Amino acid sequence: MTACNVQYGLPTPGYGYPPGLSSLAPRMGGAGNYTYYPRFEAYYHRESKQFYYPNGKNWEVKPTVLSSTPREIFESASVPFQLPDHPSKYHEMVKRSYPADWTPGKGRFDESFQVSHSSWDIDRR
Repeated sequence: MTACNVQYGLPTPGYGYPPGLSSLAPRMGGAGNYTYYPRFEAYYHRESKQFYYPNGKNWEVKPTVLSSTPREIFESASVPFQLPDHPSKYHEMVKRSYPADWTPGKGRFDESFQVSHSSWDIDRR
């Protein structure tokens, strides 16, 4: 039973998801369906292989972001998410939590889980 909790119940460690976004963190063993790149303010959707990003009041969906190459984007700091809806629904909170100059370990939030607890305790359901 413990292995089940470790594999499926804990958020992916190392990104310091704040309380409002911790429920959108991929669970250990999963990569999430979107990866957010703060420097570019863009989300990469793994399944469609497209970037989603705001452009004024509209959202673009393209294979790259403006004049950047995919390689340049993929080599920058990123945060995985498991988003149930379009990224625009969460973008303001994500952008505040992970500003353009964010890097792993900078401005981390206290992660609210411990390996010895079950997912019931972790998610406070």
